[in-house]
Amino acid sequence: MCIFCSIIAHEIPSTPVYEDENYIVINDLHPKARIHMLVIPKKHIATISDMTNVDQNIVGGLFLIARDLAHKIQISGYKLQFNVWKDGGQEVMHIHLHFLAN
Repeated sequence: MCIFCSIIAHEIPSTPVYEDENYIVINDLHPKARIHMLVIPKKHIATISDMTNVDQNIVGGLFLIARDLAHKIQISGYKLQFNVWKDGGQEVMHIHLHFLAN
């Protein structure tokens, strides 16, 4: 089981910024900006390359969660980033969206 799946299953303690039945948002342990959250689907999809057509709504939901978080914490400018495979900087093989703001 990957580390994100363990966090989702509450086997590893975390303090979610947001959680619902399909997603969890946590602060990155090694932030690259003042605000660096990870928006993670609860369905395990290893990488963007492993997405199926069925997964497009799940992945699209990551952007909606990020948008809603930005409104909630009143951030007008931010970056959203996917890293794909190890060569692309992906460290955990469970798709996740980086939300970064200064």
